[in-house]
Amino acid sequence: MPRVITIGRQFGSGGHEVGSRLAKKMGIPFYDKEILRLTAKNSRFAESYLEKMDEQKPSFLNVGSAGLMSGAGGTSSAQGAITQFYNLSPNDQIFLETSKVMNSLAEKGPCVIVGRCADYILRDLDPVNFFICADIKDRVARKLALDEHSEMTEQEMEKLIRQTDKSRSKYYEYYSHEIWGSADNYHMCINTSVVGVDGAVEIIMKFVEEFRKKNLMPDK
Repeated sequence: MPRVITIGRQFGSGGHEVGSRLAKKMGIPFYDKEILRLTAKNSRFAESYLEKMDEQKPSFLNVGSAGLMSGAGGTSSAQGAITQFYNLSPNDQIFLETSKVMNSLAEKGPCVIVGRCADYILRDLDPVNFFICADIKDRVARKLALDEHSEMTEQEMEKLIRQTDKSRSKYYEYYSHEIWGSADNYHMCINTSVVGVDGAVEIIMKFVEEFRKKNLMPDK
């Protein structure tokens, strides 16, 4: 049953927690912020800088190559893009370095990877792709319950959530040419406001167990 699983997520939906609990129950590695540490280790970028630039698309002021996205998926194509394009923006360089790290992790065996276009980057490895969402009021409440955001008002938190989602959406769409959060781009979308974090974990485990086991489509 274990295989590479990717999780896209709305900010505050519990996507990180779903991924973490899922990996623990399945006994496989889990990668989210760890990807930034590994990228820093294998590149010239400091981890603090990677955190600041995490899931940010290039601005029009620092785009170095309009054609990068055409060959950004996978390790070999990422390396090819580096040789084909010059004056890449820092965002593009980070995307390529992150892509190499993700491919390296996925090639080692089953794991759970959260965010950062993982479903697109690892598409040649046939991962199972999920998107975690939740109602805005629940996302606000979830983030405010965390100590790091306890000083924010509900209005401030909602603004931060919408800004973060917008940033993630632009990042995903810039590099994949697909729509972030669209059901067409994932094997399943799950609303944690309806099923909760643990419910989402159970649903994913059952789905992965049945994934590509047999063709259920009618012959006619």
